[in-house]
Formats: sequence, C-alpha cells, structure tokens
Amino acid sequence: MPVKIGFAYFLQMMFMMPIRKISARFRCLVLSLAAVLSITATATAAETLEVAVAFTRNMILQRQVEVPVWGFDLPGTQVTVEFAGQKKTTRVDQNGDWMVRLDPLEASADERSLRIFNDRQESITLDGVLVGEVWFSSGQSNMVWTAGSSMCRDIASEIAGSKTDIPIREISIDTVSALYPQKRATSEEGWKTHKNASGFSALSLSFAYELYKELDVPIGILLSAHSNTRIEAFTQRQAIEQHSGLAVDVQLIRDADPTAEQGRNAFAQYYEDLASWQKVAGQAADAGGRIPVRPGLPGIAGMWRGPSQFFNGKINPVIPYAVRGAIWCQGTSNSGDGRIYAARMEALVEGWRDAWGMPEMPFYFTQMQCYGAPDPNNVGFADIRQVQHKFFMENRDHVGMVVQSDLNSARPQGIHYFNKLHPGMRMARWALAKQYARDIPYTGPIYTGYEVQGNRAIVAFEQESLFGGLMVGSKGMAKDYREEGQYVEPAKPDPQALLLKRVLMYH
Repeated sequence: MPVKIGFAYFLQMMFMMPIRKISARFRCLVLSLAAVLSITATATAAETLEVAVAFTRNMILQRQVEVPVWGFDLPGTQVTVEFAGQKKTTRVDQNGDWMVRLDPLEASADERSLRIFNDRQESITLDGVLVGEVWFSSGQSNMVWTAGSSMCRDIASEIAGSKTDIPIREISIDTVSALYPQKRATSEEGWKTHKNASGFSALSLSFAYELYKELDVPIGILLSAHSNTRIEAFTQRQAIEQHSGLAVDVQLIRDADPTAEQGRNAFAQYYEDLASWQKVAGQAADAGGRIPVRPGLPGIAGMWRGPSQFFNGKINPVIPYAVRGAIWCQGTSNSGDGRIYAARMEALVEGWRDAWGMPEMPFYFTQMQCYGAPDPNNVGFADIRQVQHKFFMENRDHVGMVVQSDLNSARPQGIHYFNKLHPGMRMARWALAKQYARDIPYTGPIYTGYEVQGNRAIVAFEQESLFGGLMVGSKGMAKDYREEGQYVEPAKPDPQALLLKRVLMYH
C-alpha cells in the first residue's frame, strides 16, 4: 500500500535541521516559501475539473439515500453531474470545492456511466457504475490482510473465477499522515472488480459476500485501513477533544497545533530545547563523546501515526461518500491500554458519526482473537477483549460485537489469524438482522455476569441473545476446515450439551 507524507512533514524536516544551519531568518523564509507553495499548489490543483478520490470507474453508489458527488475546480465554475436520468448543477465555491447530491437511487447491477462536466467544456466520464450497498471498512493489519492469504481464499477464487460478474467491489485509500484534515487523497487502483477478489480485505470480502448472497444487490467496500496502527490515529480530532477521558491524546494534538497558544508555546519550548541540545551535542562531538538524544517535535508533529493523523489523511477525504455503515477490526497496537481503550472506541465511533452526519451509523467490530502461550501468567489479549466487551455493553445503540475466541486458537508465533471467513460472516449477520430486517440469530450469548454457589459457577447471559436457548457447540478443529462438515459455522450441538446446561442461567 503506498505511503505518502503530507506537506506539513516538509516543514517538519526543515525545522529539524541543526540550529547552525537554520537561523530565525531562514525559518521565516521557509514559512513564506510554504505559504507560496501552498497557494501555488492549490491554484494548480484547481485549474482543471477533479472528482474526490472515491469516485472512479467501477464504483458502487449507495442505494435509497441522497448520494453526494463532489470534487474541485476553479471558483465560480459551473459543474454538472449526470447519472441515471438525473442532472444536477452547482457552482464551485470560493475555496475551489463543489458538491451535488443525487436523489436516492434504486439498486442496479447494470453498468452505467456517471458524467461530470463544467462550463469550460472539460468533462470526466466514469464507466461501470453500479448501485447497491456500500460499507466503510477500517482497522489495522487483520483488516488489511488479503483474502487470498486467509481462509477466504476459496470464496475469493470462486468470485474471481465466475464467468458472470459478481458485483462485489472494493476501493482502498492510500495511506497519508496529516496534521490537519485533507480534502484530497489517492487510491492506487481505484474501485477493483470481482476479478481482483483475492486482493480484497479478507474480512471485508467475507462480510460483503454474505450480504450479496442474501440481498442480491451490488456490494461495495470502501477500505481505509493501515497495519500496526493505534485506534486514535483513525479518530476525528473533535471527537477526541470532546471526550473527557482522553486528555493525553488531546495534549498531543494541541501541542502540535501552531494556530493555538498551547501549540505556539510547545514549539517555543522545542526551539529552546533544540538550542540547548545543539550546544551540548556540539561539545560532545568535538570531544569525541556520545551525542545525546535530539529533542523531538511537539505532540503529533513528531509522530506519524498519532491521534487523528490517519483520519485527517485517509478518512476525511472520502467523507461524505454515502455508506450504510462501518465495520472495524483493530486492537493489537492498543493491547496494553486498559480501560482507556473503551474511551478511545467511543471517540472513534462518535467522530465517524459526526463526520458523516449519521448519528445512528451502524458500527460492527471484531473482538480480539485468542493470542499468547497457554500460560496462566500470560493474558494474551484477554485484557483488551474485556475492555472491548465493556465498550459494547455501554454503547449498545447501533453497535455490534463479533466474538471470535472460538474461531481462532491462540498461536504464540503470530497475531494474524487465518480464519477471517467466519468473523466476516458474523459481522454480516449483525448487518442483515439490524439494517436489512432479516429474522436470523446475529450474535452469540452475551455474557452479563456470574455467581458462585458452593462448588458451582452460575454464568448469566442476556435472554435476548440466546435465540431460543443455549447449547454447547462444537465447530471442529481449524486444521480440518477443508474437510466437509468438520469445521463449520455455525457450530453443531455437542452431545454433552444437556448435562452442561444445568450450570447456566438466563437473565
């Protein structure tokens, strides 16, 4: 996945030059040059008609809602969008931005063209456009992990090898880290068709395929994920600032913001520390001694995956592309957070809902898988699973959690579990039940507590999560997944279910 550094990092590298090489006058020159370059870049980018990154050939548009279509051009230019018999016209605002909203569309697997043109006779035609269901997909490496390298490889091969078009498509947004929200981004391949299914996100493909089989409409996945990244990098700044439990993340963001007093003070302190370091480091170098560690830039200015940086660089540019909801798989990089991770999940969801203007945006996520050695002193991911459960129990509105402890056994040597097929299917069941009114079980038993009575532990579950009753199930062994009927989803009843059921109670 291509990785790009925003313009702010050009300035960052300039300001990290040694003091001997960058005087105050030169810093002013750099700032002036930055302003000129920014103005020039903006003007150059807006000289021709453009569309935002999510609009490419083969895209899928969301059905049954207004569909924003937007881009960039010279201020005052008239821009028209034509699609499916609709024609919408607007004028570019003073910032070079334009947007129209198509009226709600009906699902269609017929490939059609969307045409954009302006009053300077410039035009863009995007072919192969479908209308169906679109879901936003994000997270770290287990969401990035491709279908061809997982248990999804069989369905990926089936989809890719189909002689008829299976209308499941995906676009992946290239990674950009930014201090401030960006309007533009890139996607190396744009919207990919079913022929590239092996390269799709495995979890996303499994989720999409389940939806497609049940709904029989095109399914689009808007993927903006990146490996080895903490949750706060994907979170909107305003949501972080508004959450009372995230003062540490707020501090990092504000220390790097030179438009506010806190940021200006932090940079002033940074330059003082840098000057002191320069003196000591110079003396150490002259004496042949060890040079001390150089001071870092304030807050997220000295980071690449800090709070809000990936939201700014690779999520904000696709908002408000019309979607039905969001799916999420992340946690490894925050596995030592403890309870604050629940607060960070709350901020993530609230920020996305605010940015999209969807206060009831569905959010379905995978609880962390098993991990670690079979050692009672090694908790693996048990602690973060507990915090994810806490978040879920305290934020139930339009939120669903997929348990996968039974799907992927702990592997001390790796965190990238092979079975992404069944977790994706389970997320799809949440969506099918909640967004598409299918009368199906959509969750496993939801634990609410336990009580010790003598030599018995009484475990309690939510009555509504039992769908007719409990059973002790058997899925088989993961190593037998290629054997017909040996590794199944959903699980089959265990012969001992009636005996074990006596120690369970329902709430």
